[in-house]
This record gives sequence, C-alpha cells and structure tokens, in this order.
Amino acid sequence: MRLVSRPCAVTDYRSSRHISHEYDVAVAAEGLRSVVAVPVVVRRRVRGVLYGALREPVTLGDRTFDAAVAAARDVEQALVVRDEVQQLLTVTREQVTDPRTALEAWEDVREAHRELRALVPKVVDPVLREELLAVCGRLASAAGARTPKLCGVHLAPREVDVLACVASGTTNAVAAERLGLRPETVKGYLRSAMRKLGAHTRLEAVVAARRAGLLP
Repeated sequence: MRLVSRPCAVTDYRSSRHISHEYDVAVAAEGLRSVVAVPVVVRRRVRGVLYGALREPVTLGDRTFDAAVAAARDVEQALVVRDEVQQLLTVTREQVTDPRTALEAWEDVREAHRELRALVPKVVDPVLREELLAVCGRLASAAGARTPKLCGVHLAPREVDVLACVASGTTNAVAAERLGLRPETVKGYLRSAMRKLGAHTRLEAVVAARRAGLLP
C-alpha cells in the first residue's frame, strides 16, 4: 500500500487489486492479511501513514477503523505542536539588532503563544498537554524580562486563551471560532479576566496580563 491521502482498508492484502503491492515481501514475511491505513495529515500535507494489520483475512469493522483514525489524529496533534515549538525556537534564537525587526520577532513569539494555547484543549495525551502548557508558561514568563511584573493575579486557562486571542487583535467572534467556544462564552471569560486584572478595556486587560507574566 503506497502513501494514501485518505483512510482505507483491505480484507486480504495478498489478493487485493486496489493496492500497489510494493511491500509484498515484507508483508508476506510477517504473515499479514487484513490491513488498515490512515494518513497523518498536517496542514493539508500527508506527513506519514499509520498502519494496522491482522494475520487473518477478516473484514475490519467501523470500531477498528474509528480507533485507527483517532490514533492518527493524536499523531497529527503531536506533530502540529512540535512544528509550532520548532518555529518558535527558530524565532527566539535569531540574533536581531534592528529594533523594528526585534519588535516583529516578538510579535511572532506572541502569535506562536496564541496558537499553542489554542491547541492545548485539542490535545488528548495528558503528558503532551502538560508539556505544551509548560512551553506556553515559559513564553509568558518572558514578559517579565521586558516589563515590570504585576504579581498576585491568577486567571483560569480559558481566560488566558481568550486574552491571547484578544492580544492578536481578533474579535470575540473570531476568538470563539479559534477556541471552539460560543461568542457569549468568550465574552464571559473576557469580562471575568478584566475584573481580575482590574482593567476597564480589552487593551488594558492585555497590558495587565503581560505585566502579570500571563502573556508574552
């Protein structure tokens, strides 16, 4: 079975006419018969294929198929996170001397932070989710080196997520779409965050969150 662009399965690899049979020798050596293949797609590009197989020629039902698709989605999430972190590290390692370029680079860091925060609720693996949150925390704490730090403020994770979107200039509707929430829910989180931060406007809330080391 060559690289596929959509999930597929065969009941008997040996006799199937719908596959390339490029790996007949390896498959025969393992005695594999029923095979399922699910592509791992990141940003519309196939990065790999997740295979599962049995040594008996049986029809693979929806339950098996769904489990394989779910496993591939977990891999996709992990790759997205890895790509975001790698991109972020590339930005932060650049030696920037022009103040305007430095500002642009810092905005890239903030945008990466927002994207990572938006990914957190979608990550199923608890270990990966905690590692992702730790990366977000390190990015946010970088604000302390640039501005006086405001201590004693604690926001809920979703309040931070909403503020990260607001900081990038999005509307409540766009923030809701990015975070998978309703616009009314976003408004509620924003009001709560503003109250905790003692802010009267969205901009004041973002500035206060950065001073508190909650946003980069």
